[in-house]
Amino acid sequence: MAITPVELRNFEFPKSFRGYAPEEVETLIEEAAGEMERLLKENAELKQKLASLQEQLKKFADLEESIKKTLITAENAAAEKQKAADKTMGLQIRETEAACNEMKQKAHKEVETIKFELASLKMQKVRFMAEIRSLIDSHQKLLDERGSQLTGGEHQPAASGCEGGGVEHDPEFHQAGSES
Repeated sequence: MAITPVELRNFEFPKSFRGYAPEEVETLIEEAAGEMERLLKENAELKQKLASLQEQLKKFADLEESIKKTLITAENAAAEKQKAADKTMGLQIRETEAACNEMKQKAHKEVETIKFELASLKMQKVRFMAEIRSLIDSHQKLLDERGSQLTGGEHQPAASGCEGGGVEHDPEFHQAGSES
């Protein structure tokens, strides 16, 4: 079940004799909700950045396709010019060949440049995804460690909540709560 920062802040624990210290519970909830808001915002920003990079990647792919078509068109035009040049003087033939070669080189350079940029964007995407995974893993570990500290050293997943009641017996938790 997904819970929002607002729901976390508005959640009220039932009161009981010898239960949790309300101030410490409220402090913990506020800190968890604040961190959750920050992570949700960061996740949204990363998704937006990923979408932007994917859009750029698509633009480069479209540009590469356009350049390929341009190259084919240029090669076809060069062939036609070659046929026409065969009918004219030798000087015109050499000038046309030089122009066609220059166009081909330029088109090939542009294709290579775009291929390089495309490969670079793909590498950036891979690095970006790895950074996101690493960030998620590190936050999950922090949440797991915090959950473990709160439950008296027993390892429980971060989503398990505050069940088990091990906090009131943990002197480090109470000491940390009284220092703030």
